[in-house]
Amino acid sequence: MLAAPVNPSDLNQIEGTYPVRGRFSDEVLGRDECSRERVAVGGNEGVGVVEAVGSGVSDLRVGDWVVPRRAGEYGTWCTRTVVGRSALVEVPAGWRLGVDSLTVGSMKVNPCSAFRLLRDYAQLAPGDWIIQNGANSGVGRAVIQMARLMGVHTVNVVRDRSPEEYESLDRELSALGADLVVRDSDLGAEWFKKRVREAGPLKLGLNCVGGRMTLAMSKHLGEGATLVSYGGMSRQPVVLPTSLLLFRNVRACGFWMNRWYENCTPGERDAMWRDVLAMARDGGFVAQPMDASTWDEGLGLEEMRRVVGTAVAWNSARKQAFVFA
Repeated sequence: MLAAPVNPSDLNQIEGTYPVRGRFSDEVLGRDECSRERVAVGGNEGVGVVEAVGSGVSDLRVGDWVVPRRAGEYGTWCTRTVVGRSALVEVPAGWRLGVDSLTVGSMKVNPCSAFRLLRDYAQLAPGDWIIQNGANSGVGRAVIQMARLMGVHTVNVVRDRSPEEYESLDRELSALGADLVVRDSDLGAEWFKKRVREAGPLKLGLNCVGGRMTLAMSKHLGEGATLVSYGGMSRQPVVLPTSLLLFRNVRACGFWMNRWYENCTPGERDAMWRDVLAMARDGGFVAQPMDASTWDEGLGLEEMRRVVGTAVAWNSARKQAFVFA
């Protein structure tokens, strides 16, 4: 392996609450029958380089870069692994030219989620407005940048925080292309309602939080808008006013990147990956700030726990990843 990010869904998988389960080995750990445990390797996303191929493999060569075909194919938090050809998809050298391994290894989930959310749920045209919460997340940052490239304006909701922290985050997201950055406590303010009316109807709402914040955000959606939930970081349900559904014809649905991968054609997948990597190469898309920990003999268990814990913390501003020595 070259690099593998740490996503909140990885921890959900470890907890047993994620729909995609890890692949457990046939070997067991433990000194006696009472302590025997089967073992799975964590991580669902990453990029590796081929070091050897079997005699029946003709379409991969040593040195090719590959990513897991789907979540759960094999654990990516490892230095090396042996997998079947069907578990891998090659990332051709031409696609990744000028793009580092961390960006390639973390493209499949967050950037591709943003790519699909902006294209599959509303007919967006230059000048349109959308709203999202979790705007400083990996997906949120990608939405801001990809929407800017489309000429689409974004209202970006973030958690309440100190004035200094908010001003810093406002500058950071605005530099990516955010048109308006607000705290969740601003959603009921008269100045914000006026600002939304002046902007025009919000055609799309993107939710990764749930609970009170999503309820407040949804009230600003325009006639016939769509609210798409792709996460639930607050672990609170999505509750919508009946009036939005009846009188404003707002549609609510969910998006799961894994499901899209299950249903897409190879051509659709490849076209998306080429586009996302081209954006990264050309500077149109910059990945979320990332702390990379080198996985070698010096990386102890406590440091591994810290990396995973930081990755799933509600107030974490930086993505975590492993790079392999």
